[in-house]
Amino acid sequence: MTPALLLSLLLSQSEAPSLHYTAFLEEEAGPRTLESYDFTKWEPAEKKVNLFVGVDEANLRQTPSADAPVVTTLPLGAAVRVVSRGKDRLKVGEYVNHWYSVEYTKDKETFKGWLFGNTLTPFRFEADFDGDGEKEVATVVMSNDFKIRIRFLEPKAKPSRRVTSVDVMPAGQSYLNVDGGPVVAKLIPAKVAGVTLLQVDSKPEACSDYKTSYVTYLVPENKPGVLGKAENALDVSGLSDPPNVSSYEVTFQAGAKELTVVHSRTEDDGSGKERKSKERQRFVLRGGVYAELTAEPPATAETQP
Repeated sequence: MTPALLLSLLLSQSEAPSLHYTAFLEEEAGPRTLESYDFTKWEPAEKKVNLFVGVDEANLRQTPSADAPVVTTLPLGAAVRVVSRGKDRLKVGEYVNHWYSVEYTKDKETFKGWLFGNTLTPFRFEADFDGDGEKEVATVVMSNDFKIRIRFLEPKAKPSRRVTSVDVMPAGQSYLNVDGGPVVAKLIPAKVAGVTLLQVDSKPEACSDYKTSYVTYLVPENKPGVLGKAENALDVSGLSDPPNVSSYEVTFQAGAKELTVVHSRTEDDGSGKERKSKERQRFVLRGGVYAELTAEPPATAETQP
């Protein structure tokens, strides 16, 4: 057993479940049509809850309308069961999606109503992110401007000051004619990384870029019941566009709250030769963000075609 607990995380394939919200750029300037949007469509579940509420104080409506009376309000992370999906895709506010008939149970009382699709997510995490001995709730959704939005709820904070969020840009946005993309999220426990992290992976289908982002949530002096700050702690990017390929491997050193990224690159040098190189970067967590330590020079080797 080594003194530091190491975990190698190599982005190789997406894991279910996933979430996406995208829209194609129109050839001519003007507003997007409803048909230009693509998003995850949720399926009904017979008995078990299958999704969570990704926003705080979501209004559960009596009918599928933004003006319908409110049955009750749902907190961030509330578990719901999808009963059915509305037939038409609609624009409500700045989102395009479907209405969903759902059930929500609290204290053995079941509420039935409608939620718009952008409020639903398969990603809910409950963990002690800030190390104060109390668990917070985190969710992952897509924002109306096609960013990945991670929200954290501090359960014992005042209702008006209990949720904070941070946005992460999906991979490939500067090269695509599509905004947004898919996202997969998972929890990295403190025993692995030294602090509890959310890992967010983005790999658009129409692009060769992919990216892993690490998100932190910290409270100054670890004060219980005080809303902290969410940070996009680090982005690591790769490329799969032969002959140009760039992959990465991330290793955590929990005791020092550090991580190491090894980049492996293969590229055409322009003369028909294949150039391979490796670069190692070390980072330490400072104030919720990973700061780079002294970088090591890349090692390069050439091979014949």
